[in-house]
Amino acid sequence: MLAIDQKQFEVIRQYVDLLAIVEEGFEHIQEKYELSHFEAGDRVLGDVFLAFSQFEMANQTLVEAFGKDVIIQEVQMFSSIIEIVEELEVNFHNEDSKKNIVLSKLIPAFSSWSILMQAKLQPYLQH
Repeated sequence: MLAIDQKQFEVIRQYVDLLAIVEEGFEHIQEKYELSHFEAGDRVLGDVFLAFSQFEMANQTLVEAFGKDVIIQEVQMFSSIIEIVEELEVNFHNEDSKKNIVLSKLIPAFSSWSILMQAKLQPYLQH
């Protein structure tokens, strides 16, 4: 395992915290969409999209800190989530399509990726 400095530790801690926050946001979105309260779910989804832009910026920082061999595969997997977001943007005004994409594609893809990222990053927070 690589030695990290305090700045890198903080980036990792904030990244892991953001993963958990987005997971909570998706739980809220799922609950609202299942009740057909799309407007309330969409507000939280907007916040999730803002978090995604933060992940994209932080991913570059992680690659620079750890080197491509350590974390590049996990970082590159985030692009598949962005592809789902792009599909969602095209279908955003169709509530049935939006609900289907979010619940059956976006949330599962993010959850899987989040588990991988947490497994990769948590050991650095244990010291």
